[in-house]
Amino acid sequence: MSATQKQRTNGSPASRLRKADRKRQLLAEAKQLFLRHGYHCTTTERIAAAAGVSEPVLYRHFDSKKALFLEVLQEIRQATLERWVAETAAIADPLAKLRAIAEMYVGSTRQHPVEYRIIHRALLEIEDEEIRTCLRTFYLDGEAILSKIIDQGQRCGVFRRNLDPRIGAWEMIRAGLGYTLTLPLGIPLYQEPDYLTGAIDCMLQTLLKVDV
Repeated sequence: MSATQKQRTNGSPASRLRKADRKRQLLAEAKQLFLRHGYHCTTTERIAAAAGVSEPVLYRHFDSKKALFLEVLQEIRQATLERWVAETAAIADPLAKLRAIAEMYVGSTRQHPVEYRIIHRALLEIEDEEIRTCLRTFYLDGEAILSKIIDQGQRCGVFRRNLDPRIGAWEMIRAGLGYTLTLPLGIPLYQEPDYLTGAIDCMLQTLLKVDV
């Protein structure tokens, strides 16, 4: 019997995790498997094995693989959007707000690459309508936040008025997607110290009423 098996048999501390800690462990192991194998090839059996528990233990926390995956997506959505709102609440200037959000988004994709790569893979692979609805809600919520800021900037004369704020919001979202999708390629330009500042400047320049 292996050391791991003995630990499980004897009731090691790992097998006596509190409910919240066990749930976090299952989510963490599931994220790695979803990233490596994709949603369809990741099974509850694999997730449970990676966490060192049985499938019945997994089902105490999640009704199904889809329920677990939806919680992963919801966790990313909530953390991202709440941070955008909270950390820009005190910023009055719309341009400064958009810049702060762009910097936060880039920072999040670098600090939490697994989570965002899971989203990108899901966008390409998953046809389940409930999961697609969750992804759609995430991006539409992002659109709502960004377009509101752009609209505010138009009203105060910072951004050009002939642009639909929703289009401006989606161009920002698409730019962020393009960056995060190509980040794993190790593009040399991305490593240059002034790249991100210049890229954000370039993106925001398309919204400005005048060159500033």
